Amino acid sequence: MRLKIVPRTWGCAGAVLLLALTAACATRPPAGGPGPAPPLALELVDAVIWPSTPGGSGRADVLGSLSGLARDPQSGRYVAVVDDGALSRLAWLEITYDGRLRVAPVGVIPTRPGPGVDARLVEHADLEAVVALGDGRFVATEEGHRFQAPPGVSVSGRGRVTGEWPTSLLTFGADGVVSQVWPWPAPFVLGEPSGGVRDNQGAEALARWPDGRLVAGLEQPLYSDAAASSRNGRPFGGGQGGLSRLVEWHPAPGGWRPGRQWAYPLGVTPQREGFEAICDDGELGLVELLALGPDRLLSLERACLIDPASRRVKNVIQLFELGLDGAEDVTGRRLLGRGDVRSVSKRLVLDLDAVRGVLPERLALLDNFEAMADGPRLPDGRRTILLVSDDNFRPSQVTAFLLLAVR
Repeated sequence: MRLKIVPRTWGCAGAVLLLALTAACATRPPAGGPGPAPPLALELVDAVIWPSTPGGSGRADVLGSLSGLARDPQSGRYVAVVDDGALSRLAWLEITYDGRLRVAPVGVIPTRPGPGVDARLVEHADLEAVVALGDGRFVATEEGHRFQAPPGVSVSGRGRVTGEWPTSLLTFGADGVVSQVWPWPAPFVLGEPSGGVRDNQGAEALARWPDGRLVAGLEQPLYSDAAASSRNGRPFGGGQGGLSRLVEWHPAPGGWRPGRQWAYPLGVTPQREGFEAICDDGELGLVELLALGPDRLLSLERACLIDPASRRVKNVIQLFELGLDGAEDVTGRRLLGRGDVRSVSKRLVLDLDAVRGVLPERLALLDNFEAMADGPRLPDGRRTILLVSDDNFRPSQVTAFLLLAVR
């Protein structure tokens, strides 16, 4: 299968960057605990940049718009989900480190429905995150979205179909066949009238803990937890942040059983000099989670800012260490205020703005980093973390892989 990409690399191996940015953004220490753990430190090791893939939407042979990444422990390869409602698909990659980070495409596979599975929910899903279960199966999130062609615009022949896709967990195999689409419970129904998930701002993040539990995160608060208006046809909370949710999932016969819910605090969308406006769908939001250990998580947040005069776009990318000790179960509660809720604690680990000066020039304004996964071990045995950007099939963006070593 021919892949429409021309990989290029940029190396910074040996650049020691102590990025242990301490509790400048901590929300609170765990109640009753021994105090916050020492902050993580990350070292930028290397980067790979692929050029954009404009016009790739709906094309089965085009690799781009990567929004989730996970390592398959059986094959050692990585599976990425392609965020494309015109044709949902998976990309398989070889990612290694031998003194340089190397990312090689293996193939692209459209997702297909298994017996009894609704094809529309599989072939046109908005896949945003993925984890490996360790037995040859994988779980991806459909964040919850609607698609309706704009008035006077025909989508015939472009692969898009109109309709609504509920927030769901999709279980699939390495061949891309989806055996199950597991919808979330009633509080996460799509739409403002139900107080549920904001369109295209739902289950964006997913991680798997060592004991087999999953934890999923909403990009933005539920309508019932924070007000949102409509701007250019999209939900918009004014950049004021609020309390989003993390949702625990337990393996259950035939699917998944929801467990506890925790409040996840989102800050006000930050501004950067020269970029005072927020892009559509660009409010600061939770876009990925990664398990650090039992009940420990690393979160990835992203915002998109724009210069109204030049129309240049800049991204804000931040990683936080999360503590769940002391966070209360908020299942069944509305989260309209912060004061009466013991939320998840957060400590800033890395703001990519702090290291833009040593990134490739193409990332001077960063990019739309959405995916995070464990990377290949370094020769000295250190754990690494991969960050991956989603190019949205736009010529102004790229697919970038950043390799960070955990100290």
